[in-house]
Amino acid sequence: MFYGSATNLFEPRDLFIPLSGLMGQLAAQRSRTYTSAADHFDNDVATVEEVEENAIAENTSDVDFSPIDTSHLTSGEIAAKLHELLFADERVVDIRQLWHLYEALQELSISLDPGDLAQLFKRLSSSPGTFGLQKTRDLFDSIALLERRGIHYTCTIAAALKQRNLKAAVALHGEAANHIDGSFGSSVVFKYAIEHADWKATVAVWQQYGDHRRLYSRDSNIWYDVDQLPLSQLLEHARGAIDSAISSVEASNLDDAVPARKLALAILQRALDVRDADFDPSLQAQLVEKAQSIQLPGIDLFQAAILQNLSVTVENREHSECGLNLYRTAREKPEFVPDPGLLQTLLRRSHDLRSSDDMYRILADYQKHHIDLPKDSHRLLMSQLARHGDFNTVDQLFQEWIDRYGVDQISQIAPHLLQACYRRGEADRAIGVLESLRAKYDYFPNLRAWNIVIATYSRIGNWDAAMGLLDRLAQVNIHPDSTTYGILMGMYARRSDYDATMQIYEQALSEGVEPSFDMVGSVVLALATNDRLDEAETLVEEVLNKTQSKNQTLGPARRRSPSITRMWNILLTQHAMNGQLDKVFELQNRMREVGVAFDGDTYAAIMQCFCNKRLPEAAQRILKVVMRQSGLRPTALHFAIVMGGFLNNKDHSRVMSLQRRMVEEYGIKPTFSTQNALLRLASQLDQNEFFRDPSGPTTFEGSQTESILTQTLDRVDPMELASLGPTKFAQSSPPNVALQSSYFPYTINVFGRMRSFEKVAATYDRYVARAKKEDPDLEPSHPVEILSALMVSYNKSGDYEEAEKCWNLALEKSKIVARKANADPSEPGWVLYKYRFLLSLHLTRYMQTLFVTSRADQIASVIDSLQHAGFQLSTHNWNKYIQVLVQTNQPLPAYQLCEEKLMKGWPGWDRFGHFLAKKRRIKKQWVPRSWELGRPFPHYETIVYLASAYLDAQALAYGVGKELLKDMQRLAPKTVEAVFKMPRFDDRVQNALLKES
Repeated sequence: MFYGSATNLFEPRDLFIPLSGLMGQLAAQRSRTYTSAADHFDNDVATVEEVEENAIAENTSDVDFSPIDTSHLTSGEIAAKLHELLFADERVVDIRQLWHLYEALQELSISLDPGDLAQLFKRLSSSPGTFGLQKTRDLFDSIALLERRGIHYTCTIAAALKQRNLKAAVALHGEAANHIDGSFGSSVVFKYAIEHADWKATVAVWQQYGDHRRLYSRDSNIWYDVDQLPLSQLLEHARGAIDSAISSVEASNLDDAVPARKLALAILQRALDVRDADFDPSLQAQLVEKAQSIQLPGIDLFQAAILQNLSVTVENREHSECGLNLYRTAREKPEFVPDPGLLQTLLRRSHDLRSSDDMYRILADYQKHHIDLPKDSHRLLMSQLARHGDFNTVDQLFQEWIDRYGVDQISQIAPHLLQACYRRGEADRAIGVLESLRAKYDYFPNLRAWNIVIATYSRIGNWDAAMGLLDRLAQVNIHPDSTTYGILMGMYARRSDYDATMQIYEQALSEGVEPSFDMVGSVVLALATNDRLDEAETLVEEVLNKTQSKNQTLGPARRRSPSITRMWNILLTQHAMNGQLDKVFELQNRMREVGVAFDGDTYAAIMQCFCNKRLPEAAQRILKVVMRQSGLRPTALHFAIVMGGFLNNKDHSRVMSLQRRMVEEYGIKPTFSTQNALLRLASQLDQNEFFRDPSGPTTFEGSQTESILTQTLDRVDPMELASLGPTKFAQSSPPNVALQSSYFPYTINVFGRMRSFEKVAATYDRYVARAKKEDPDLEPSHPVEILSALMVSYNKSGDYEEAEKCWNLALEKSKIVARKANADPSEPGWVLYKYRFLLSLHLTRYMQTLFVTSRADQIASVIDSLQHAGFQLSTHNWNKYIQVLVQTNQPLPAYQLCEEKLMKGWPGWDRFGHFLAKKRRIKKQWVPRSWELGRPFPHYETIVYLASAYLDAQALAYGVGKELLKDMQRLAPKTVEAVFKMPRFDDRVQNALLKES
């Protein structure tokens, strides 16, 4: 042993630190007491800080010590006086008086009573200053080895530690361990050694304690004082112990390495056994990993680490994720057999985090290691996996439930099957489930089950079937509730069908159904999507005021209500899509003012607005900083929004950087939205490369675009449809169609514009094959977006007959997608406001078809029929039509139409600044954003076309040309002015159109 025996450690210079050095070390000391917890009678031992403070007080005190005159006292009187002072208030008794009386008895060869002797040890070791500490050791030395008791060692060890003499304390502890059958301050010296990172001393105490337990079979608690440390400190000490053990192992010193390794793992295990305390989960994970380098950690170590993380509240997501990560690591070890209690705890936490992957792992471990699922776990698994749309697994669990528990609770678990159908958008399967359950188990669905089926039809846009089920409820004498009406109202509100939404609302009121937040939220959504945002905001404020008056104040529970937040999010989202950044900030401040909690959708709306304004850096800051400060974890949608913002700015490197960060740092899988962003990135890169290399291939290959498309289709998980959150790039298709088809329209459009017609055909064939694979019995239903993309390709390739077929099919599709409820497409105004621009891309391409087939005169009647139905022409449509009019030698109608439709908001050429910067700014700013589709604005190319028409008019015969120019000036003065002031550029458009003129 490297520590000497107790008899060699009595020199004051070795044992005690001079008082002059005491003050310099005050700041470095711990604030814990060094008391022996094994003995409950020794709590009077002073702390290091108390000794230091009292030492300072002793050193500066002016009080004179007056010893008690014992010359006239008998030995009995001296002993009685000492007994009296030992148990008197220590604040009125000078420790030197006690020692004086004790010495007087010693001179008379009188021994103290054991109780008085123990009390004297306590008073000396807890006394102020160094005098008492020194006399503690003197008193200890005066006692024969075999007469020393545990309390004597406890107090003497405490005195040595207060003098920072760990070496002496360890030696005393070792001596006590050899012959004391009891407690003697093990926890005090053990904690001190750990706190001061003296790992050799710690190992020595640890071994002495183990020897003592083997010798006397006493179960004293060496961990008592260590257990009082905060968990964060205990984990730091565990790190120090593990590092020390690693050093011993690396030094190949087995005599030191083996006990050091055992000690380190014991300290770590002790730290991991602490529950319900905050700590750094990354440090804990590092310690478990480090422990594997000195010894393969047992399963107990992993289970303790997992349970420690899961003992922290679910709001602290980082701990939960760390616990689940440890579980994933542990289950790779063959010896890991998680008990049912651990699996149930993991299951609840993965349920709270909506982690379906972990739920599958837990289910596999239940099936592998245990016979049956606990009832609560069985139900929880069905509920959560149904939320993720895994119908097959839920069905399997359902059958196991029936086999084990019978059909008594079928009404409680059957909805899980329907919920899986709802999440997948499989309404027909949901009806099949109901019919099967009725045939097998005589199950009659309750209102909850019917509501799920109605919601499924609503989700896939089959509103006629959803309304038909409302009638069916009446037939089976089930009365709809606010949830039923909320589903139906939401279905129409999402389509912007305000009239149908209010009709359902009035029906609910007439049947005595009290409006729910979701019902009112549907009205807000219907107003917002019809651009009646002032009315929507007024309604939201009314709901807020009524809630406040009803509850006196909007309490925390109300402020955090998801339904209330959802209403505000509707307003934020619509203003964001309209590009109204100021209004978004105003609403955001109002939410803070009234205490409405922000959620992920709130930040998504704000981020989208920044990206619409070409400020993706601001959106990225919300993603990286603001959401983290708010305790909200970003989702794939948030990353997709920022990726889309950088994509619009052609900042390709940041798009890829965000994708990597999402996967590597946040552990978020690529989704529908992020893969669409990558597809667009690949397309831009392919096009840049094609135009940058004139000596390259003459046909656009689009290799990166095809690669991303293939990768995406291979990874498409049908269960991704189970996500109810908003998605980016989904456009107008219902979710069950958008997931499978959204990638194809963009790809076909790119290949079509680049005249890569073979690629168009191959991509379209892939779409058809994929649709057939999903349902071989049905002809593929072409989404409206694919028809528009195909028209581009057919026009470019000269297949105008197929382009016209696509146009006609789009018209038929629009009667399903855009029709108001109960409206007749043969009557005027049947198009929903939300879908007023549904055919704008198709119309632009159809006008090109009509122009090149010499049928431009039909365009006017096509436009009239569309406007009669309720469709609106976008600024792109008007610009295209004006260009066609110029190309068909109708300059005056072109000027008149431009003046009427596009020039009302014309700000003039000065908007674009200095002449040298005009060309870049015109090209960059002139193309309207999505929220500007209905905003009239002439395109640069349109102005050039009109300029060519003006030059052509000047070239006509004098009389005819002069009259035409006068009519242009009279009927379209703003347009003529714009043409005259147009900057002259040496570019492709002006060279092609104006030089010919």
